[in-house]
Amino acid sequence: MQVQSPGVAEFIRKNTSKLLGMATIMKHELDSENAFPEENIQISLPAMKSPNPALVLLTSLFVLLLASPLFNGSDSARAQQLLPIVKTNFTQVFIVHLQSPKGSPGLLTSEELNEWYFSYLPNTTLDSGEPRMIHTYDYVITGFAARLTDEEAASLESMDGFVFAYPEKNQPLHTTYTPEFLGLNQFNGLWEHSSQGEGVIIGVLDSGIIPNHPSFADTLKLPPPPLKWRGRCDIPAGSGSCNNKLVGAQHFIVPDLFITPIDDTGHGTHVAGIAVGSPVYNVNLRGLARGTASGMAPSAHLAVYRICQRDLCPESFSLKGIEKSIQDGVDIIQISNGASVEFHLNGNIKGSFRALQKGILTICSAVNKGPTPSLIGNDAPWILTVGAASTGRRNKVMLKLGNGMVFNGESSNEPNPSGNIIDAPLVYPGVIRTNEKLSCQNGSMTGLNVTGKIVLCGRGLTDPVEKSKVVKEAGGAGIIVVNRVWDGDTLWSYSFVIPGIHVTSKDALKIIDYFTIEKNPTVSITFKGTEFGVRPSPSIATFSSRGPSLYNGDILKPDVVAPGVDILSAWPFTPEDSSVKFAFNFQSGTSMAAPHVSGIAALLKKVHPDWTPAMIKSALMTTAYTGDRDKNRITDDASNSGAPANAFAIGAGHINPSAAEDPGLVYDTRVEDYIPYLCGLKWMSPDKMIMITNGAGTCNNKKKMAAEELNYPSIQVSMGSGGKNKTVPRTVTNVGIAKSIYSVTVVEPKGVKVDVNPKKLEFASIGEEKKFTVEINLTGSRPAKDVWEGKLVWMSGKYQVTSPIVIID
Repeated sequence: MQVQSPGVAEFIRKNTSKLLGMATIMKHELDSENAFPEENIQISLPAMKSPNPALVLLTSLFVLLLASPLFNGSDSARAQQLLPIVKTNFTQVFIVHLQSPKGSPGLLTSEELNEWYFSYLPNTTLDSGEPRMIHTYDYVITGFAARLTDEEAASLESMDGFVFAYPEKNQPLHTTYTPEFLGLNQFNGLWEHSSQGEGVIIGVLDSGIIPNHPSFADTLKLPPPPLKWRGRCDIPAGSGSCNNKLVGAQHFIVPDLFITPIDDTGHGTHVAGIAVGSPVYNVNLRGLARGTASGMAPSAHLAVYRICQRDLCPESFSLKGIEKSIQDGVDIIQISNGASVEFHLNGNIKGSFRALQKGILTICSAVNKGPTPSLIGNDAPWILTVGAASTGRRNKVMLKLGNGMVFNGESSNEPNPSGNIIDAPLVYPGVIRTNEKLSCQNGSMTGLNVTGKIVLCGRGLTDPVEKSKVVKEAGGAGIIVVNRVWDGDTLWSYSFVIPGIHVTSKDALKIIDYFTIEKNPTVSITFKGTEFGVRPSPSIATFSSRGPSLYNGDILKPDVVAPGVDILSAWPFTPEDSSVKFAFNFQSGTSMAAPHVSGIAALLKKVHPDWTPAMIKSALMTTAYTGDRDKNRITDDASNSGAPANAFAIGAGHINPSAAEDPGLVYDTRVEDYIPYLCGLKWMSPDKMIMITNGAGTCNNKKKMAAEELNYPSIQVSMGSGGKNKTVPRTVTNVGIAKSIYSVTVVEPKGVKVDVNPKKLEFASIGEEKKFTVEINLTGSRPAKDVWEGKLVWMSGKYQVTSPIVIID
């Protein structure tokens, strides 16, 4: 029972000069390759033999600090300001976990529970008059969130019932075409069979909603929400109202932050539109991507919980939002924020475990920290974690250099009519090698003549749209935003305020070479409109976070990938050059991928109301595909070479909604199965178990389970030092044809022998379970690498139930 120790921060503080030196060298090498510093650096140490993993991780973190907009040059004092401080005399919000009072919280009234929580505070208000208590929790955890100093938090250790206290974290926030791309059609298939999700309630925890947007109008004349619904509508007068589509909208009031559910960033509105938006016809952005905008579950009900302020979502708000959504009666929880942290310090993970106990599936974004390995977030096995992939649509823009070289890129600020050509001299402020000039930050055009010219700018440090504003204010005629090496081939349709184009890092180097060699460089930008059937597609977005997880043992994450690049959905702000009343906008991120899956999960919940959250997840995972439109392995944009995506980028594969409706077999996992799994994690302790499960399970006299033994739809195994073989148990449940026989097919990882027993499963009824084991043996002829991949497929005449196999040495 303790207050969190700074741990790694102390190590960094004591070794600042050493780490700073290493990181500066690494950053210099990276900069010399691509000339664009940024906060998101992919670490590569080709010259180092067997680097110490901990040292590489710490040095990598320092590179992120060096390259971030908060770090200037080599000022180590500045780096010190970014590190956690052990003791402070100012207040911050702490999450405080307590043991359940005698008789358990469920036997206390809310008033009695709150009175008990307040007894832990030194007083109820700060000297400023602000209330100390932020939120109290009745269900997701036993505890509260309050403003405390470090010393006040430490003093709680001596009080009966105290478990743990730590400063809350601010979790960062992370479709005219995608229903068609995913095979959804109103006349047949999953949309028809599920009545487009009618009667299912999706709780979206995000930055709020614009309630009067047509995407949330009750145009389909939906019935009232189910009788179990207990939510409320806090939309202020004059801002719209709730209806049978938008059945609830709540906020979590903290003085001087926000007081309504109204969205002021667009993120929550965009996410909600993807998941459950009502159909809106003839939607486009400046004529691009014209079509009908619809959510994945257009007839489902929407409940909104505003937990985010701008682009940050305080953990105390996330916990309260999850608690309220459970109490209100939602069926699916959608969250597009989070970070890669230990389970007991992650509000999404703790809250979603309580949701699971009520039969509610939580879908979360995988976080946007790719392509650096092991920065995946929301990685608990009871969460469905979603990575991002591209689609086959792009808003094509062509760039032609004065020497005749042509490159394709993207943009969403296409002039009307399309085909308009911007032809002008090319200027590159980055020849003056400062962060400001390289990335076209505010003030970077000083001393440069860019009037009437097209300006080349590096991606990073500031938003590309902001870069275009800087160029416009300086008199520039257009902008070219170029990826850095670690940005790979993922392109965004930015809404530049002047004619512009976004191009890949490979093309960026050629453009810069041309500028360097040519005395009078010129360039033209031609807008070609929306293009469909782009190849290769889908591909894994560079920014999508990758496994392996640092915290979940051996559970493959992400679980699946879904469309998350240039998704057109509802938006609260109309473009300056548009007369439309209600806007739609392109956004990219795992934040956009997750609500696609949330909507599909709602459809499956409608078709199969008796399925558990694990069964829904299993159906989506075992029917996912790993081949692109040309039947090749889905590629990874981060490779810069079209290389195949590995399992830590793609998970089980890309979602396939139509197949998920009827998967044949599913891997079910009950709530109680997670207790021995948690007990088996190396970092687990009694206090952490209390924090994660809220006392629902302990490790006393409990058999521990290795992570690979959890009945999960994917198989990831770490052989360990000197390990040559392991046996993994699995159980499948028949949800397909009553009398059926399945035979196993295995694609063995190279150098790995996989033996499945039995090799045939014969079912006599729906709901029948069958067990099998997977024996994994390393051979002496395997390739010299640390990770090997294969797959296991149970096949009948109708079904193929696929599980990826990942072996880590």
